[in-house]
Amino acid sequence: MFLFFAYLISFPESMSKLVEPPLVVRTLSWVDQYFQDDEEEPPESPYAKPEVQKYCLMSPENSFTDFHIDFGGTSVWYHIFKGRKIFYLIPPTDENLMKYEMWMRSPPAEQSSTFLGDKCDCYRLELKEGNTILMPSGWIHAVLTPQDSLVFGGNFLHDLAVEYQFKYV
Repeated sequence: MFLFFAYLISFPESMSKLVEPPLVVRTLSWVDQYFQDDEEEPPESPYAKPEVQKYCLMSPENSFTDFHIDFGGTSVWYHIFKGRKIFYLIPPTDENLMKYEMWMRSPPAEQSSTFLGDKCDCYRLELKEGNTILMPSGWIHAVLTPQDSLVFGGNFLHDLAVEYQFKYV
């Protein structure tokens, strides 16, 4: 089973105020540095404030999100409010990225029968209620949900990872 439900909590504003990204994210994020909360751009405008900093993710027991790199090479903050998650993390070395690309280009039957973590340097990290992870830009990862979970998280761009952010655009 794959990801069950993701709900962007940046709207409505009343709900968004209940969740705050970690201070380090608010300090580094280009959105927080370069967009004003009071700007009145229509949502479809290319100048509108991006709304990917905060989301709520509800995942049922035994759901799995296969290996991927977050969009645009963004970094991610991820806080477990309820439940547990197991992350399989692969650093973005040239060798691992080459193996990931080959895996992504393989036929679906081969891709679904091959655990990429067995072919790369892969680390397992279990997160429990109250734990937060800050995942660096460009890291390849998969996520297993061993029990029903409620997670708050968000994606962000920053000055410390420009190389990866441009690499995955």
